[in-house]
Amino acid sequence: MDLLYVVLRTLLICAIGLLIAFQGRRMGLSIFNLTGRLNRLQFIICFIALMILFHIVHYIDDLFLDFVVSLPAYWFTRVIIWILLAALFPLSCILFGRRIHDIGFNAWAGILWSVIMIFINTYSAVSPFNYLLELFIWLIGFLFWVLPGQPEPNQYGNPPFMPVNRPTYESMQQPKTETEREIRKAVRKRRKKR
Repeated sequence: MDLLYVVLRTLLICAIGLLIAFQGRRMGLSIFNLTGRLNRLQFIICFIALMILFHIVHYIDDLFLDFVVSLPAYWFTRVIIWILLAALFPLSCILFGRRIHDIGFNAWAGILWSVIMIFINTYSAVSPFNYLLELFIWLIGFLFWVLPGQPEPNQYGNPPFMPVNRPTYESMQQPKTETEREIRKAVRKRRKKR
């Protein structure tokens, strides 16, 4: 029964997180856009920042639970922590989804992994088992970091930091005919005489 409660709580947190992401996309915030790709450097920096945010939420959870003396206060702290985790869920989806786009696969695997991360972060088991679950998250993050992305553009966009060929002034000019060159030469000669 304890595991069923954690699964339902995880699904509720993820549903609230998806609502946050949906509202963010409706407001035009580009951070909630799942399109695009992340290379390995961008991924590892964002992954470490995300894990630090998860640890800050757990620290706040432990700090609040030390001062809880009544059942309403307990549920109030639980709801605050769930809202914080729901705010981190879209960021996790985007991080893993864009990294999987860079590898060349669909983002659904990243969203599924984000749900598993929320489950692991809300599941409070015996301490050694919690450490193993945390190590599992870091190992999967390391695996996503090690997997190389596709160097060429794929169906999800150009590789990150790919130089974009911008047209130069010369390439935008139309090829000149022989008569145009002669006219321009005559105009230049007249200008020099002045």
